[in-house]
Amino acid sequence: MGKNVREQEGIMHVYFRANGRYTVFYDDEDNLELLRRMDRYAKKFGSVVMEFALMGNHAHFLIETSCVTELMRETLQSYSRWYNKKYKNSNKIFRTPFSSACKRDDEWIMNTSVYILQNPIKAGICGKVENYRWSSASMHFGDDKKYIPIGYRQYLQLCEAISVDTGFIDKYFKNYEEFLNYMNICPVVKLDIKNSSYKWEFCTTEKLIEVVKRLLNGKNPNQLSRDEMKKLIVSVYH
Repeated sequence: MGKNVREQEGIMHVYFRANGRYTVFYDDEDNLELLRRMDRYAKKFGSVVMEFALMGNHAHFLIETSCVTELMRETLQSYSRWYNKKYKNSNKIFRTPFSSACKRDDEWIMNTSVYILQNPIKAGICGKVENYRWSSASMHFGDDKKYIPIGYRQYLQLCEAISVDTGFIDKYFKNYEEFLNYMNICPVVKLDIKNSSYKWEFCTTEKLIEVVKRLLNGKNPNQLSRDEMKKLIVSVYH
């Protein structure tokens, strides 16, 4: 495959930014309309939306598709026409081309879901993934959850605007609470957008031992509960 040929098929992390990095999504209608357009064209092209986060001047989607270029071209062009008509604007609203990276295995897909859902935390908008309205965090486990932090009306608006298949991620968790605990505990990962891969800092053995000792805080590893051990492993891994 040529260097500049975009992969079309697979589970894709798709991201696009407003031209000039200006805010594009000003109100509920702007956000909901993008979701509606994405949903419309995902169904048209037999694609499945797995995750999303709308961030004011950019957006992230995790999509399973066989024709990512056609899907995104029609979605963004359609939205741009609607947007320009609403705001009586004639300027190009999104930078082109959009960016995409194909996710090769379950670990990459999980890490990408964490990255997408934690975008609002990284941006300082909220402290927990479930408190951000414009992401798919609240759509995991469907109605099988005791509470919806963003509010039930807002949750219904998301469900009416876009269909999201969260099954791939949900299968790794017992329930919504466990899913949220993982998404909030797992540290924010940094993506190398240019190379479509993750950046990892080199860690010496001495540094690793220091980190583990700090995380244990005087405890013996054998004294940790299963949940505490899981948190320790996640923290060391990241």
